[in-house]
Amino acid sequence: MAQIVRRLLCDDKTVRYDVRFRVDGVVRNKTFRLRGDADAYKRKVEGDELAGLIVDPRGGERAFGPYATAWIDTRLAKGRPLTPATRQGYKGLLRRHLNPAFEKAALRKITPERVRVWHSDLIKSAGQDQAAKSYRLLRAILNTAVSDRLLTQNPCTVPGAGTENTPERPLLDTATVLDLADAIEPRLRALVLLAGFGALRPGELLGLERRDFDTLRGTVQVRRQAQEITGMGRTITAPKSDAGTRTVALPGIVTEAMRQHLGTYVASTADSPVFTRKTGRPLRRRDLSESWKAACAAVGIAGAHVHDLRHHGATMAAQTGITTRELMVRIGHSSPRAALIYQHATEERDRGVADQLDILIASTERTPRAKVVKLPRDPRAMDAG
Repeated sequence: MAQIVRRLLCDDKTVRYDVRFRVDGVVRNKTFRLRGDADAYKRKVEGDELAGLIVDPRGGERAFGPYATAWIDTRLAKGRPLTPATRQGYKGLLRRHLNPAFEKAALRKITPERVRVWHSDLIKSAGQDQAAKSYRLLRAILNTAVSDRLLTQNPCTVPGAGTENTPERPLLDTATVLDLADAIEPRLRALVLLAGFGALRPGELLGLERRDFDTLRGTVQVRRQAQEITGMGRTITAPKSDAGTRTVALPGIVTEAMRQHLGTYVASTADSPVFTRKTGRPLRRRDLSESWKAACAAVGIAGAHVHDLRHHGATMAAQTGITTRELMVRIGHSSPRAALIYQHATEERDRGVADQLDILIASTERTPRAKVVKLPRDPRAMDAG
């Protein structure tokens, strides 16, 4: 428990009152001029101790910038260090959006009002998407500061600030996916089909090796992903989550395309990269992006991304009547919420449902019914008639 120590300053006349208490085994001290203020602070400390809310009064003086950098370097996700791509993304948000506002600020001086104003200004300058991502990162960092007993509460209290309202991207139709596969350079035709009907992520596609395919059974194993990390170049990591490690059954058209691709463009060793440049080196995102843009121009579509192929494959799978759990396994999502994104009806699908209803209604045979005569309530009225 806390205690108050009365002491005299060097002039032997001035009195000060020190409130002393322990934080994680270390004695802390806060000085007051008036005994009443010391008593009030002592009661607060003892109340916080009972509630488990005691914090280091000097910890809140730590600057946000160094604390946030250390947080990114030591952060664990499900017991594992952050992937290089995630760490790079966090550092980018910290550099662009968080440090300009909070780098030199003491943790305790990051108030709810300051966060609210910063978030509002960031929406105007960087857009709602970047503001939401940056807010989530700030909230996570300051949550750890609360756990570290440097703050009593998290000042990130803006309702809905961490939610991205990204508009749903237009869905590629199956005919367009097939057209893009035919329009792209031949060595990438199988990649378009695999993404469009197997729903693999771009990083998963670029990380595939020959040994991942079983063309007899028509399956592909997703066991890694390739990422482009600044200063590190092409980096191979585990899939995005534990659910990302999976085996995906492929439609016949994809299996046949992969069989031809493996025989034409892939070296015979088991660990040979499946998708490569003309030099035989592993395909990079920049190379894929350039070929993709050329294919889109040839087909006559604009604004489509390679990731839209995964969206098509996942949505198409959802429309087969697959359960949410089965869809989660197929596309490598760990949460039902993410999988439900793809279980929506497109306009064409909904029109098809309506057309089928028309057919069912038209084919329904109706039996003529006798005319119903309404009887009077009073039986005597019938006799009178």
